[in-house]
Amino acid sequence: MDLCDKNRLSINSAGGEGTNRSEADFIACFMSSENKGQAEENSTWLKFEVVESGTLSFTITPHKTDDDIDFVVYRSLDGSCKNMKIVRCNAAGDPSDWASHSKCLGKTGLRSGEADSSEDAGCTDTDDNAWLAPLNALKGEKYILLISNVSSRGPGFDIDLGGTALLPCEKKKPIAATITKPTKPKPVAVAVVPPKPAPKSIGGRKVEVGDEVKVKGRKIKIKLWDSQVQDGDIISVYLDDKKVIDHIYLLLKPQEFEIELPDGKEHYLTVFADDFGKAEPNTAMVLISDGVREQTIDLVAGRSKQESVKIISE
Repeated sequence: MDLCDKNRLSINSAGGEGTNRSEADFIACFMSSENKGQAEENSTWLKFEVVESGTLSFTITPHKTDDDIDFVVYRSLDGSCKNMKIVRCNAAGDPSDWASHSKCLGKTGLRSGEADSSEDAGCTDTDDNAWLAPLNALKGEKYILLISNVSSRGPGFDIDLGGTALLPCEKKKPIAATITKPTKPKPVAVAVVPPKPAPKSIGGRKVEVGDEVKVKGRKIKIKLWDSQVQDGDIISVYLDDKKVIDHIYLLLKPQEFEIELPDGKEHYLTVFADDFGKAEPNTAMVLISDGVREQTIDLVAGRSKQESVKIISE
């Protein structure tokens, strides 16, 4: 089923599986479940395309409150269902009779404030819950969402989408013009460091600038982790054209580093893939903190190009 906007969608019933169950075989976060890696059970498949970049979240509400709803979010690499990459995977759950107090039953989905990209089956770890981090979706990307009711056949669910990304039937809201009173300029002698342009390439690979973040001050902390499945990815991090973090192994657990921004208002933070591990491209979740606010970006580093985030010092 194709989604055209973020209006609530109600699925009245869910039962059985699709004709090709192998496309949801051996899913990493389901490997410790009773299905041994099979993510498709009483399943519903949804597709959508992003026409305006931004964040994307959703809330799935089961019609039967004690049902365990699990899901997998794929990004289609060529627009089809044959070439897909897992970007979010949630198999967390508990027995149905624990529904009144379990963190891993009831509503589930992607929401702000979460940092995980994957939750394994069960609910044994102290930080386990039914939620994962929102997507940072780019214009033109196509996503496929598999939703499975692993508790019972029949009951359906509601799904509400949110975030700043736009789907095909949604219109971008106009920005109201602001009127400012003219003021007389005061001559001030200030040494201005001109902004550096983004590097065109690093290590022979093209650099593409996507998101931008604003920070206060010049000392920032960044956290890096694998936004999908830990599979041996090794990356370096560049600030403008200078390497500031050298050859780190991406883990599911965030690793923290402190960086001091040089003079100038604008800089570019780029993830470079040193080793693609078991599969490419490398996708790293990057959290940037200036001590006042935290901002999370998903950066992809491939064999021919890598993504960069623009940092503006206020």
